[in-house]
Amino acid sequence: MNTKSETRLLYFDILRIIAAFSVVMLHSAAQFWYDLPVSDTNWIITNSYNALFRFGVPIFVMISGSLFLNPEKETNIRKLFTHNIARILILFIFWSCIYGFYDCLRFDFKTLSSKDFIREFILGRYHLWFLPMIACLYCLVPVLHCFVKHAERSVIKYFLLLFIVFQIGIFTLKAFTTQGEILYIFELMNIPLVCSYAGYFILGYYISYIGIDKKYHRLIYISAFLSAVCNVIFGNLLAQKHQEPVADVYDSYGFFTFIIVVAIYLYFTEHKEKFALSSKSSRLIQELSACTLGVYVMHVGLMEIFKNNGFHPLSFPIIIGVPIFAIICFILCTFIAAIVRRIPFVGKFIC
Repeated sequence: MNTKSETRLLYFDILRIIAAFSVVMLHSAAQFWYDLPVSDTNWIITNSYNALFRFGVPIFVMISGSLFLNPEKETNIRKLFTHNIARILILFIFWSCIYGFYDCLRFDFKTLSSKDFIREFILGRYHLWFLPMIACLYCLVPVLHCFVKHAERSVIKYFLLLFIVFQIGIFTLKAFTTQGEILYIFELMNIPLVCSYAGYFILGYYISYIGIDKKYHRLIYISAFLSAVCNVIFGNLLAQKHQEPVADVYDSYGFFTFIIVVAIYLYFTEHKEKFALSSKSSRLIQELSACTLGVYVMHVGLMEIFKNNGFHPLSFPIIIGVPIFAIICFILCTFIAAIVRRIPFVGKFIC
């Protein structure tokens, strides 16, 4: 890995792997999130893991933003729709059907109506929401690419400031209040394009190609550590207060998670030249990275199969059970994805 572009792509590959594992970790931690009382020690430990590994989806979005909004590349709308968006939609439809069929197998087919079949096949699984969301962001690429390419730096900063205030800020404040009047006012303060993952999409571009002044880097890294602590503390305190699981404070738009996301992404962009590995190591990283989308779509199903057969994080002492279960699922899904991707003609579309 000698060229600058190869190094850049390699650090994106490493980021993808980290982001994919973080998603597997949070879903491993959430296996019994609704089943255990929030005062239970096991629940507090799993909720703490959940709070620490919420950065995966924003990282995925920021990587896409950096790649698709590259100012040195032109946007090909036809290729965007026929290659990128079409692949995502095919992936979404295929895996929604797989999960729907899996659900139908657990029922008596004779008792299922046509509406039941349609509902199960459309709903798929909760984690698949990411696919139509990112496909919609891809639809905006021609507009966003034109914006970042021709806008003054101050205007891009202004957009990100709006994202931080009206999405990150207000979303976080909503987690700390139950007052109906205040929540109503917050709902009115919604700017559609700003209050969406488009903010993370452009943030990925900004950090990669404009950058954050180095004098703030140390502060951001320290703040990320403190934010991780705050996510754990407030995530558990709010659950105890409401006596039910509460995730808003550490969700993707939570302020503390936002700081963690920025710190992780900033670290890899700041140190990208360090990721010039040997050819063998680079090929392994690239292979693992290529499997991350497959890991994302199938890991929930594998976890459900394991759980239905009595294997889950509580099979171990919970503090080590969550990471052990996540590592096992991640490795198996990566292995399966690597095989499926090599199926001629269809592999690249379903994994």
